[in-house]
Amino acid sequence: MFKTTTTTLLCFLLAVVIQADPSSPTATYPPTSTGSSTDTYVYAVCSPAKYSPGSGYETNLNSLFSSLASSTVLSRYTNLTVPAAGVKPEQGVTVYGLFQCQDDLDQTSCSSCVSRAVSQVGTLCPTSYAGYLQMQSCLVRYDKSSFFGVQDKAVVIKKCGQSMGFNDQDALTRAGDVMGSLGSGSGPYRIGGNGDVTGVAQCMRDLSASQCQDCLADAIGRLRSECGMAQGGYVYLYKCYARFSVSGSHARQTPNPNFFGGEKDDKDDNNGVGKTLAIIIGIITLVILLVVFLAFLGKQCRKLQDEKWCT
Repeated sequence: MFKTTTTTLLCFLLAVVIQADPSSPTATYPPTSTGSSTDTYVYAVCSPAKYSPGSGYETNLNSLFSSLASSTVLSRYTNLTVPAAGVKPEQGVTVYGLFQCQDDLDQTSCSSCVSRAVSQVGTLCPTSYAGYLQMQSCLVRYDKSSFFGVQDKAVVIKKCGQSMGFNDQDALTRAGDVMGSLGSGSGPYRIGGNGDVTGVAQCMRDLSASQCQDCLADAIGRLRSECGMAQGGYVYLYKCYARFSVSGSHARQTPNPNFFGGEKDDKDDNNGVGKTLAIIIGIITLVILLVVFLAFLGKQCRKLQDEKWCT
């Protein structure tokens, strides 16, 4: 009975260790989708500077959010200033904002995506003077300073999936072809596909044609050089992005909604690995202590069997 109990306990603890390891095939990950691929959350950026609740800025921001959501009926891109043009901008109160959907998104899906993005950016960036929320197929951005037409190629977030290695040359070739087609394409929205490999690249429409090309060349170049051997990946700059996937595989990422400025990449995953190792080491230590304790307990039970203290 003692051996059976010990074996069962060890099996249970081993299962706990497996579940605690995010590299395990059975591990679960935080959900990033609400069930529709168009409104999958990618990242949020919030400024550390805060406005006062009830201020004129908050009033104008709420008006901006409402106008952005209603504008999706007419277009897949709109930039607005509140108060509107013609009204003298009031320092510290004027809000600049925009939304943008992928060009191939129908109006209903665009409206749904933007409405959700507006709701989430308000929740993730409470009282922030600036906020930027990127969904899979749309984005919403606002700021107290105008960013319209301003180039910004700083990396917000990038991620590469698992490496394909050199064994699947066909997949590597297809991935290279897709990224090449994105780079040689024209216009602010580009899609590419070759077999099971698909790719998308897009820049904000407030940029000029030359600014857009410059931004996309940077994003696609980074994607090719850093994720060319992977099953998928993405590179998001402030004013454009590029991503690709093989057989629907995407790089996993749980972005920091309070991240603002600088670059976020695979190095941040080291924190998660360290925490996982600490959990595993702690559980292994617990297992060893329990085994020692049960061994001692079993020895005492055998000594007291004649008195029938243990069965």
